[in-house]
Amino acid sequence: MKEKKVTIYDIAREAGVSVGTVNRALGGKTRISPETKQTVLDTAERLGYRANSAAQSLRRAPITLGAILFCPIDEYVDSIIDGMRTTADALEKYNVTVDIRKIDYTSNADCLKKAEQILRTFAEAQYRGVVLFLSAMLDELGGISALIDELTEGGMAIATVANDIPGSRRVLHVGVDAHMAGKMAAELLSMSCTGGDVALMVTSQNSPVNMEYIKGFSAYAGDDLFHSVRIYEHFDDKHRVTQVTERMLSENPDLRGIYMATASSSIACECVRGRTDLNLTIITTDLLRATPEFLKNRLSTAVIFQNPYRQGKNVLRALYDHITQKTSEDISLIAPHILLSSNVEAYLSEKNM
Repeated sequence: MKEKKVTIYDIAREAGVSVGTVNRALGGKTRISPETKQTVLDTAERLGYRANSAAQSLRRAPITLGAILFCPIDEYVDSIIDGMRTTADALEKYNVTVDIRKIDYTSNADCLKKAEQILRTFAEAQYRGVVLFLSAMLDELGGISALIDELTEGGMAIATVANDIPGSRRVLHVGVDAHMAGKMAAELLSMSCTGGDVALMVTSQNSPVNMEYIKGFSAYAGDDLFHSVRIYEHFDDKHRVTQVTERMLSENPDLRGIYMATASSSIACECVRGRTDLNLTIITTDLLRATPEFLKNRLSTAVIFQNPYRQGKNVLRALYDHITQKTSEDISLIAPHILLSSNVEAYLSEKNM
């Protein structure tokens, strides 16, 4: 037989108080004596009462959250947004509205300016919290960092996802463990390239997340695992990715391995396609539309999957929990996974992300 659910009426009857008193005690209201409140709470715990959080939320004032995102790689930012929308749908029953704004990428400077304008608009509309994914370099983030501090002082909770804004007063960050990803890439390359020349392709050495890729790679590789390690920046500009890839190949005739640490790896892999003179081990990043084909045809040996969907899903939930429950965890890093031709199909379903 299904166990009968304990209600506030059961608590009121057992504690010898009115239903209104039970509501005040469970809702944290002040118009109740400490002794009576404790009696109600003790009775609720003894009876095994579980509050209907959805119903409680509907009695609260509505909460509006915002999200502002830009990135040159649409596939990556769209996956983060898909994760956010999943959480936004789940939060509807708690009287929460989520306003997601994706900025069409033009340049970092233009997008940052638009992001600041939208953020001020959100503040004027009294949004309780905002998630930021700004694919910009560390030395470009001073203005937005100052605005974050200003709005945090005014009571808005701001979180970052994927690319952190270190030094700002953002309340939390959800991202990939980029240091671990770098170490994983070095270990994968060591299986076939020890003692040889390898290269890293990054967006920029001045991007917070890219800095961690490089640090992690260097931590595992040390000074003697590879003969040489050269770093190439392409700023996720499609034309520049092609140019940089071709320059990297021409400058390193003995190149044996590449770690492509950005979602632009699909463009770089196309530059390698058909080069029968090359014998490369290539480690790429993220599950993109082209990834399964690259793995099947050995253009890519392995993929380091950063799960942007899960990053987006988790950051919005973490921000809501921070606002409503005052949770304290400020950094949450998702461990990356290694995808191979043998397991990539298992990650194509949203349920595995």
